Amino acid sequence: MKHIKKILILLLSMTFILLCFTFYEPLETEAYSDDENAISYVKLHHTSDYPITIYSETYQSQINTQINKIINHHQYTFDQPLLIENPYGTNTTGIYAYFETDELLQASYTIHCDGYQDFSRTLNNNTLTGYTTKHEYLLIGSIPGKTNTITLTLTNQAGKIVNTLSWSYRAPELQGGNQYLTVDKTHQESASLTNGLYTVLGNDVTEDSEDQAYMRLYDNDGVIRSEIPIISYRSHRILFDQNVMYFSISSSQIVGIGQTGYVSQFYNTGEYKLHHDYIFDDQHNLIVLASKKNAKTSEDKIIMIENGTGTVTELVDLIDLLPDYYKTTSLPDGADDLDWMHINSLALVDHSNLIISSRETSTIIKINQIYSSPTIDYMIGSDQFWKESGYDNLLLDQISDFSLQAGQHCVTYVKDNSLNEGQYYLYLYNNNLAVSTTRANYDWKNDPHYSLAYYNLKKGTSYYYKYLIDENNRTVELVQSIPVDYSGYVSSVQELNGHIIIDSGMAMSWSEYSQDGTLLQKYTTTGGKFVYRVFKYDYLGYWFQ
Repeated sequence: MKHIKKILILLLSMTFILLCFTFYEPLETEAYSDDENAISYVKLHHTSDYPITIYSETYQSQINTQINKIINHHQYTFDQPLLIENPYGTNTTGIYAYFETDELLQASYTIHCDGYQDFSRTLNNNTLTGYTTKHEYLLIGSIPGKTNTITLTLTNQAGKIVNTLSWSYRAPELQGGNQYLTVDKTHQESASLTNGLYTVLGNDVTEDSEDQAYMRLYDNDGVIRSEIPIISYRSHRILFDQNVMYFSISSSQIVGIGQTGYVSQFYNTGEYKLHHDYIFDDQHNLIVLASKKNAKTSEDKIIMIENGTGTVTELVDLIDLLPDYYKTTSLPDGADDLDWMHINSLALVDHSNLIISSRETSTIIKINQIYSSPTIDYMIGSDQFWKESGYDNLLLDQISDFSLQAGQHCVTYVKDNSLNEGQYYLYLYNNNLAVSTTRANYDWKNDPHYSLAYYNLKKGTSYYYKYLIDENNRTVELVQSIPVDYSGYVSSVQELNGHIIIDSGMAMSWSEYSQDGTLLQKYTTTGGKFVYRVFKYDYLGYWFQ
């Protein structure tokens, strides 16, 4: 018995020593510039540059545990903060910063780099007052491959600056290539642009590709301020909820990332592959456009991923809603599956209804009661196109004569309190390409609803369209149209603070317009075959305040 006791004591002692070694292991530091203004950064152990490793719960937990141990066993002040370069692997040039102050203060910062405009923001500290004693941030905005001067500033509640800290930082090169450092500006008006960062979502990487992809964030001068690596495919939009931003990192995963870069939420699509779009519903469940794996058809399902549990439920199968039209379609030569609807955008209306965009039919569709018994409320499209299958009775009537949307993307619902009940706006990117590969014999050129449309990818004009929908009278009216660079496929539109952001994806360009259609700024990028979407986010309530 005494012998066993000694062994147990020895084991406990060894365990204690190992724990002490783990907790109090001397920190490894490194200065990320070679001048006299350098400052030491902490280097973490067992880090990775591979997204498939980075985007795993095990890896994120291991990194987060390291950081928490460091904070718990060291005292960090403003003059000697904890700095870690891109600790979670989710923001190439991001700098994690942690420190504590004796009084309630607000932190802001400026990044200066010769040859570039300064980048200045006030940091979000997640308090109602905007002031705190515990400061934990991710500093984005450094110019890749350059020496940046970062100045951190503390301000008290009286608005007085009480301290500043400045250091130099040689930021790493872009993982995706230095050709993305800047984009060309080809037009500029004196009117001011909206605040925010143009977030470039996706390139020509397909659902089944295993090539690494990136999100890239550009300022109003066309300079990259953040690169976010993902595993593959593309991110389709960013959703924000309680200081977490959600986006897809492959065709089977959506993650939630906290403001310091820590990946805290992981959602899998199960037996489906996501494509094109996802949104939150009123309960913060994810509503996702999907294809069922190994099915004969693609891009014709809508699934829900339950908030918290991750349970996947199929809400809508368009074959059930449009069986007679489905029978008129056929598999194109060389295709692996029948992409007979090609749904490419989602918008939630009145809690349980959806407005979706079908590129393959050049039709906008409203579906009611998606959680219980989905039914089609109305469609916006050509009666000539839908007559054969008998669904032309679902179409809204056009007010006045205009060329219908063709191959459209990014249909967005806008409720306006100035309108009557049952009225609202829809705005969209009208690609203006009238093509249907699964109804190859349909004669688009002789359909009078498409007087301005084009029939190939070579040359044309696309449009921003804005419709007034009146459900009471079952009508659709074109109330605004802006001609833009031609893009037969992909692309996006976004109304933002009185301006319009328009991405012509296949032209590799995006632009910002005033609401009346005046071009304020145009950007052109390179690399890949297209830019899937560009949305502008201010990241207030996330990184900034």
